[in-house]
Amino acid sequence: MNNTPEANINIISRPRQSAPRSLQQLTILSFNARKSWETTSIVLDKCAGYVDIIMFQEPGWKGVRRQPSTRNKEGNMACGPPLHNSWRPFTEAFDNRDEDRAARRVLTYINRWLDVFKPQLRSDIIKHRDASIVTLHIPQPRRGIPHEFNILNVYNDGETHAAVHELRRITETLPRISLCAGDFNIQDRTWDDGAVNQIGPSSPYMRLQELFTDLEIQYVHPVNRGTPTRIPDDENSRASVIDLVAASAALINQEGFHYRIKVDDRERWGSDHRPLQIEVPISGSEPEMRCKRKIEAWSEEEDDYVAQICGELGRMIENVSESAEELETIMGRVSTAFERAWEAYSEERKPSRHGKKWWNEDCKKAYQEMGENGGPRNKEMCNKMRKTLRVARRQYFDKQIHNMASDRKRPWDLMPWTRERKMPAVEAILDSEGNSCNTEDKLFETTTLLDLLPLPSSFGSL
Repeated sequence: MNNTPEANINIISRPRQSAPRSLQQLTILSFNARKSWETTSIVLDKCAGYVDIIMFQEPGWKGVRRQPSTRNKEGNMACGPPLHNSWRPFTEAFDNRDEDRAARRVLTYINRWLDVFKPQLRSDIIKHRDASIVTLHIPQPRRGIPHEFNILNVYNDGETHAAVHELRRITETLPRISLCAGDFNIQDRTWDDGAVNQIGPSSPYMRLQELFTDLEIQYVHPVNRGTPTRIPDDENSRASVIDLVAASAALINQEGFHYRIKVDDRERWGSDHRPLQIEVPISGSEPEMRCKRKIEAWSEEEDDYVAQICGELGRMIENVSESAEELETIMGRVSTAFERAWEAYSEERKPSRHGKKWWNEDCKKAYQEMGENGGPRNKEMCNKMRKTLRVARRQYFDKQIHNMASDRKRPWDLMPWTRERKMPAVEAILDSEGNSCNTEDKLFETTTLLDLLPLPSSFGSL
């Protein structure tokens, strides 16, 4: 029988997702993908229905395409990890000015249903290819669990031990770590019965223990203690335990916290490491799932919104005064104008990957009318529905083409293959002092200050 990852895709099916899924307990997977693009992609797909967070070590990372360049005739190579509709990759965005950027050796994916926890990549704290911190903001955590739940993903190179050295160097600036997992490439009898004790003061084991002590976390044994986590390709070589989990005392004492090493070799998907599945009780109650209000781009509502704002601002400009009191009054009126227009033309929408931006009220009415009159089996109503959709698409794309070619003067935007392969915005926004904006109030204050900053003197002549 062929035991390749490709042959096993249809053998193992992921568990069915519960409906609705509880967010009081998180399922986290820590896994070394052996730099394989295929292994990373398969795990993302198979785990999309039941895993909340995947902490990859040595994930798949390669050039995905070339993009136009003013210096290179062949174009710049855009590199990155695999993308999946269900996951957000928490890594710095590709920067085509950094031609020598090395591939990331840690990468944390967070399932999109955890957006309610507002996850952030803490690149303001650490920017290193072998370690990353992601923060979850828990509205109502369990007793002992902090509101800011920090997860540390580590790949420690077996030769240089660069990750441990870097983390020890910046220990004083690191936040309170609740959970740490990864491939540490350190063997010791503490977690591997077949290894020898490293008692030297400068040994990798002792340095790791000092790091754990500084971070106030401790190593946690799996449920199936003694199970190897790395299975070498050479049958004569010894299987070892080098993939570890450490946690804070508060998390370890939580009822229900545990992890196990998945021993089914089919679930390794070609890697020489076994996945670690961690169960983390995190929230005291189900977080409130609120739909965000938005105005669709290129829609009639957007035109009406802009028109109302411009009209009200235009009337305010006619009565501008230089006194501080009247200026403050006008700023209050500006805020009220934006709020009133937003409430009038925005609506609550639940994002869906199946949604179409060109779908409008006419499409909705035609769909409802078709449903009330026999559905798709009614040929007359079905033809009417198709005609309505065709008109909606045409109007939407004609307007988009006109905007790009005439207003913005950027016809190249019509050709997506010429643009950068942008990653989702997952890094924390920093204020003027370099602190992370972790709350909505702090974010609003920071962005408002940026808007109020004076323009450079060079703009005065424009």
